[in-house]
Formats: sequence, structure tokens, C-alpha cells
Amino acid sequence: MVKTTTLSRTAVFAIASIAVGCSGGGDVPPEQTLPPEPREMVLFVYDRSTSIPDHGLDLAERLTNDRIMELDHGDRLGGMRVLQLSLAEERQSWSDMVPERTVQNHEIARDSVARVRFLRDATVLLGRLSDHADRNDIDGTDILSTLHDVGAEMKAYPDHATTVYLFSDMLQSNRQIDMEGIRLMPPDGWVQEAKSSGRLPDLTGLCVVVVGARVDTQASQRVKAFWDEYFDSTGATLLASNYMLRPVRLPANPCG
Repeated sequence: MVKTTTLSRTAVFAIASIAVGCSGGGDVPPEQTLPPEPREMVLFVYDRSTSIPDHGLDLAERLTNDRIMELDHGDRLGGMRVLQLSLAEERQSWSDMVPERTVQNHEIARDSVARVRFLRDATVLLGRLSDHADRNDIDGTDILSTLHDVGAEMKAYPDHATTVYLFSDMLQSNRQIDMEGIRLMPPDGWVQEAKSSGRLPDLTGLCVVVVGARVDTQASQRVKAFWDEYFDSTGATLLASNYMLRPVRLPANPCG
């Protein structure tokens, strides 16, 4: 039996109701009009296995906090922990939407305040998903199953362009596949066989950024080659420049 801890999945934000009123019938001054912007969803996936050092989780938290402050009204964000062994486990995650503007395409001061308050609260909730506590009981690292949950989140919000930031060394490690030390790598043809049998998630349009994975050894290059083939077969985009060990900051528009 896998031991899991259920986290709070919703944030309650109490914002005082303020009546909208401007002279001249409530029109918003033209200088406050903003052009419509495409909406995005950013998902942060945290690998807390013992192969990840504490400073790696600290980096994940800092990069997350910096990135989410760039989100706008109507964007979505969420976080989840990498599953340990399979999809049978309870999902440990949180997601929500940045509050909409009171008047679409117009900037009002209280909307900006609501946005900043929401994002600051989000840093706390996401921080709980990436903390150091209770890691000794983790039984494995099931990135492959976790990506099915990422696909489900994408499917629920098809009107958002989605980027996933995977904070992981990308070493799948469960009973079927164990990439640590290349002990039990998938055989040649595994990805194509999984695709033909419908065992891959549909990640079409997903932009993938990996933080925490090495590329400086023959073994790590073999792991990277697997994930390159995997994401290509699921319809996702993983550029070579977005497979990193410890960047200074996360790219805001990593797939162009």
C-alpha cells in the first residue's frame, strides 16, 4: 500500500466587494484599455524522491515563485507531486485560476491587487508541494503515470496554452522501469509499442521544460534520448534548450 498525504486543493480568497462607479455612466478611460492576450496555463511538477537534493527543491520553489508572478488575469496555474508507483495513488495537487478582471481588457487598480494577493497565496500552496518533509517514505518515482495527470489537466482547459515545468532528474524508478544507474531501461521500441496500444497520454501542444536533469554523462544522455522520443510521440514539445540542470530563471515563453 502506498502511503500518501492529501493536500488542500482549493484556496479561499476573501476579497471585499467594491462597487464599480465612474463619472459619465461608468465608462473606463481609454488609457486603461488593454489589448486581449492569449491565456496560458502553467503546471509545476515536483519530484521529491531522495535522489533530489534539498537544494534542488529549494531551487524549484524559487523558480516557481519567480515564474508565477508573470501570470495575468484569467491564466491558470497548478502544481502536483510526481506519483511514486502508479496511477492508483491519490493525486497530490492544487490548481486554480488567476482572478479575472472586473471589466475585460481594462486595468483597474483593485484587480491588480487581487491578482498579486492570489499569486502570493499560490506560492504558499505550491511550496507545500515542493517541501523537504517526509521524503524518507517515498517508494519510487513514476513520471510516466504523472504525465497522464498532466494530460488530464490540459484536456480540462483546452482554451489555454499549457507549459509544464518538470522539476526532476527524469529518472523513472518503479517496478517496471528503473532508470537510476540505467538498471532497467525500457527496451528499444517501448515508446512506439506503448503508443500503438494507447498507453501514452495525449499531450498535443504541451510545452515541456525540465529542470534538474543531467546531460553530461553517457547514462544521462541515454535517459534524455528516451524522453525526447516519448514527448515527441505524445505530441508535446521538448526543445534541447529546455532540458536543464539548474537554470538561473525559468523561460517565460520556452517554446516560442
